[in-house]
Amino acid sequence: MTFIKLALATALGVLFTAGVFWLLWQLVNSPVEVGGIKEATRIDFTRMRRDTEVTSRREEKVERERPPVLPEVPRIAFSAARVDSNVAQLSPVIDARGALSRMTLSAGSDRDVLPLVRISPDYPPRALARGIEGWVIVQFTISETGTVKDPVVVEAEPSDIFDEAALKAVARWRYNPRVEGGVAVKRVGVQTIIRFQLQG
Repeated sequence: MTFIKLALATALGVLFTAGVFWLLWQLVNSPVEVGGIKEATRIDFTRMRRDTEVTSRREEKVERERPPVLPEVPRIAFSAARVDSNVAQLSPVIDARGALSRMTLSAGSDRDVLPLVRISPDYPPRALARGIEGWVIVQFTISETGTVKDPVVVEAEPSDIFDEAALKAVARWRYNPRVEGGVAVKRVGVQTIIRFQLQG
């Protein structure tokens, strides 16, 4: 029974496959009538939108903001004359025990020290902001070449406010050295007082 069904199914499958191939062969070999060739319609693409007119505009001048005017920075001067407001004035005074106390010239080539360069100290910002004034007495040695050696603060009022500024400035001072017997010698124990004053 199973063998008969298998043989019948195989026969039907072969007949169906042969029929499909025969149908495809008929479709491929049958003549097809082609009508006359029509000319293709020409399509023109035109722009319907017009270009907008270009108008040149000058850019408006933009006024730039001017930078704010900075306040005048306080300066320190050795001059005893009054200066403008908001300007710090420093009036260093050489003490009577200092370098200028013996600036008399004796006979021959002997002479005492003579100041050449005195650098103004910077007014400490903290003291300037608080309006603090004061003075510092500095003692130092003038070497044979006229440079300042070993500057130290002897006394100050107020203490530890102007000390550093005074020492830095004095260390940059220059002198004509002391001369004895035609030979330059160092001068020990020179003292000077530097006053920090604000003139309003």
